Amino acid sequence: MPKAPPKAAVTVSAHFLRAMLASLEVQRGTSAAHAAMLDANISPALLDEPEARITRPQFVALYKSVAAALDDEMLGLWSRPIRGGTLKYLMLSLLDAPTVLIALNRFVRFWNLLLDDYRLHMSRRNEWVRIALVRRGADVPVKLLGHELMMKLAHGIASWLLGREIGVLRVDLAFSRPRHADDYVYLYPSEICFDASESSIFLAGHDCASSFKREKHQLWSFLKRAPEDWAFRSFHRGSVSASAREYLEQRLDGTPTVRHLADYMHLSVRTLNRKFAAEGTHFQQVKNAVRRDVAIHRLMHSNVPIGNLALELGYGNPAAFCRAFREWTGSTPQAYRQGARPR
Repeated sequence: MPKAPPKAAVTVSAHFLRAMLASLEVQRGTSAAHAAMLDANISPALLDEPEARITRPQFVALYKSVAAALDDEMLGLWSRPIRGGTLKYLMLSLLDAPTVLIALNRFVRFWNLLLDDYRLHMSRRNEWVRIALVRRGADVPVKLLGHELMMKLAHGIASWLLGREIGVLRVDLAFSRPRHADDYVYLYPSEICFDASESSIFLAGHDCASSFKREKHQLWSFLKRAPEDWAFRSFHRGSVSASAREYLEQRLDGTPTVRHLADYMHLSVRTLNRKFAAEGTHFQQVKNAVRRDVAIHRLMHSNVPIGNLALELGYGNPAAFCRAFREWTGSTPQAYRQGARPR
């Protein structure tokens, strides 16, 4: 049976949709926000679905559309607009750095020329390099997407310079665990800690000490795809959840169990469950997330009958699938299909 490719099947919470549109709606109105959604092939009707999801390509397209509409490469998330071309000149300033560490130091200094409400601070020990987002005043608000993206930008740019995913030891976030925290498995290749005093990312010291070589022609490709490469560069390969997703995406119609996955990973079920628990999840939750993401992708990008889709996802009958889908999204599959497609 047809399978959605892993990248296309990944969906993220409508938190990202609403947060990307927030400044545009304030500055230009609802019609501008709806126009940006349609430009990204997202139906404005999804704004009325509390549990809606958007695909990775839709995230990237909406980011570009909002950035262009606002002339702000950080979507109005900071007190001062980050005008078009900023990322290009930032990246050009990094290309001739002899090591990733020196490039990151330039990254920090560059941003500190632009940000009024926050500043970046870099510190180093032998085993790690920490980049922290520090408030310049006690009353500075915490915008979740701004913090999420700044940590991702530091990781994504360092990874691109190095030519591979740079090691991340931990990410701290200066807010409580949000409802969409499960989506961080697609963003950060590390342990995530919440309620921190400052949002920060801890990069592997040996990777930061490495030299790199990047040419301008490679940079133009990176910039053309942005934010694709830095926002969604890699999965956390050490994450059991990510490994489970890769396994399940190819086997959903075979009703895989936790025993099947444990055997595939050469672990006992008890050890596997313990690893899931350490990541704040469990097998069924990951399996349901894969089913949900593949279902949404297929509903949006194909005309497959609901009954056939239920079988593809390992459900014995359409009614069981419809019940599960309503639990995931608050909508029936058919209603979601009709509402998610722009008219």
